[in-house]
Amino acid sequence: MVNQLDYNYTVDWRTNVTTAIEAAGYSVDVVWVLLVAVFVFFMQAGFALVEVGTVSMKNTKNILTKNMLDACIGALSFWLIGFGLAFGAPSKGSFSFIGTSDFALTGEMNGNEGFPDRSYDGSGLAFFLFQFAFAATAATIVSGAVAERCQVAAYFTYSFVLTCFVYPVVVHWGWGDGWASAFHSDSSDRLFGVGVIDFAGSTVVHTVGGCTALIAAIFLGPRYGRFDANGNPNTMPHQSSTFQTVGVLILWVGWYGFNCGSTLTVGGGAADVAGLTAVTTTISATAAGLTSTILGRWWEGHISIERTNNGILGGLVSITAGCAVVNPEIAFVIGIIGGAIYFLSSRMLEHFQIDDVVEASPVHFFCGIWGTLAAGIFATPSNTEMAYGTGSCGLFYKCDGNGPYQFAANLTFIVIVVLWTTILGIITFLSLALTNKLRVSLEVEKVGLDVKEHGGSAYENYISRRLSQMVSASPTFKAHGIGGSKSPKPKVETIVENDAAC
Repeated sequence: MVNQLDYNYTVDWRTNVTTAIEAAGYSVDVVWVLLVAVFVFFMQAGFALVEVGTVSMKNTKNILTKNMLDACIGALSFWLIGFGLAFGAPSKGSFSFIGTSDFALTGEMNGNEGFPDRSYDGSGLAFFLFQFAFAATAATIVSGAVAERCQVAAYFTYSFVLTCFVYPVVVHWGWGDGWASAFHSDSSDRLFGVGVIDFAGSTVVHTVGGCTALIAAIFLGPRYGRFDANGNPNTMPHQSSTFQTVGVLILWVGWYGFNCGSTLTVGGGAADVAGLTAVTTTISATAAGLTSTILGRWWEGHISIERTNNGILGGLVSITAGCAVVNPEIAFVIGIIGGAIYFLSSRMLEHFQIDDVVEASPVHFFCGIWGTLAAGIFATPSNTEMAYGTGSCGLFYKCDGNGPYQFAANLTFIVIVVLWTTILGIITFLSLALTNKLRVSLEVEKVGLDVKEHGGSAYENYISRRLSQMVSASPTFKAHGIGGSKSPKPKVETIVENDAAC
């Protein structure tokens, strides 16, 4: 006969060990999500450098201000409203449109179901931070496209609209308990029975941001001097290919947090999924960078670091949806096609005289669409099972006949998201345009937004040096009657406007 005391001791011991293991796993997952959230948020530094490197010197403060306040506005609007719309309880019915609870993180701050002795849910708070970093990314995509001629107030208006409403609704559809989600609580209500595969957000994040960027660029019109009288593009001044390249490298590093971190855990097979994701992300980025470089050399006659950089970003966007469900050799194909799509869509925008300063829409919109379609074509059954726990796959594979349904789900999701983003973008930017709140005046654009809206140039020492040089040597200033001991010193605005380096 088993001694009852010994039996109870054994049960208690096993229970304590099990509880300790569960608590350790919980803690590891929280730390993992916090770590990758920081990686994703650090991408804001990459965006800032890319955009500063691409714009002229006279708009440096302006683009940096937009990037910094993007994060501020995004954090508060997503905390108060956006997170609840994205991940709150689904609206009535199986076709859930929007989340209806958990605004201002009330759910996360009201106890912890897994650990009743804790007053708040740390895992939920870490998840909020991760998702906020994604929301900030979607908003920042737009800032580079509208650089050098958009009013500050207009940009922040749409930044608020995007992070508190447009983007969160799409998140609910694709990642929450919404109508298109592969994570829908009732599997029978998933779109085409499978739900969309968009693992880290080719469409949820990048198509939304890129589509908004394209609409904004169309409504704003091109910068002064971007196209000549015949519609041919002119090369505009930009201050540093070094800044742009370092920014792309930071974005590339951050993308590992973006894609690998979307496992949200390292338990079970999730660590394996993260490993595959890192490899496919790398291969797609490198393949796309080489492709766009080669196309640029063949088409434009020279090797352009800008083409290489944006090609890499296009490859990263292209693999983001399918990074966890495709094999490495397919990531290579996805990257090649993504690099070509970036290059050709960039040329197309120039043909139609659409001025997207940092080429946000070729990189994020067109490559984002391709990435989500690619996931619906190339997702393998075994990889999809590992990442999603479902028996679906892409169009090129057999998995109980689900391949066509998976492609249809992804295609449908893309179409609806583009329509949603386009309609709300048109409403917002048209309203701003009709009230003269969208674009700065030609005078401000020529002088630069730093001087007119941000208290002076970001390069005051540079301006001081140029002052003495240009007064004595520049025919431009002589033509203005400036020069000589008795003539007035030129204004900073005049220096900035007339200095070709700016």
